[in-house]
Amino acid sequence: MNSRAALFAGLFASVLATTACEDFPARPPVSPVGPSSLADLLVPRLGGNWGGEMTLSGVTGGTGPAVNAGATWCEGADFARVLGEKNEYTLVIAQDGKDLTVSMVSAANGLACDYKGHIGSGNTFVLQSEECTQHRDLNFLCRNGESRSLQLVGSSVTASFDDPINPTVITGRAAYTYNVDPKPGAVSAALVATQSFSALTRR
Repeated sequence: MNSRAALFAGLFASVLATTACEDFPARPPVSPVGPSSLADLLVPRLGGNWGGEMTLSGVTGGTGPAVNAGATWCEGADFARVLGEKNEYTLVIAQDGKDLTVSMVSAANGLACDYKGHIGSGNTFVLQSEECTQHRDLNFLCRNGESRSLQLVGSSVTASFDDPINPTVITGRAAYTYNVDPKPGAVSAALVATQSFSALTRR
């Protein structure tokens, strides 16, 4: 009896082993999913609505006899007279990982720019304008009676934030480039106005 039982047990185990090999083939290794490193989980959370004051802090370029020396004349002088002027701006930031899509609008004059950019190292990001709009061109009457028309053509933003995970304050500068159309027959030029900001916060 014992020998017959052992024989049946051996045959049963052999059948099970054969069935297991036939019905359940070995599966290929599964590639791991998820972030490739811990750093992928620690992206700063910049998405949302931000706002605060921006101050006109500089102007370069323009037209006139001193432009090649880095000075401004006529329309540049008009900008220079209001250096320090403050305006309220709002930023709407959409975030996909480290990629940013940003809309920035002035509450005072309706100046609006759409940007795309990327979060860099050291709690910083850089944006380049995709499109800028303004309600109308800026027209200046120079002191000698000549007129100038400024058309906004582009903008860039360089900024930093205070916390690597949950930022609460954004600081930096925005630069706006204008084409300057002087009187007929004169050479067109460009003017760059810079605004600085030190305390854009969540709204």
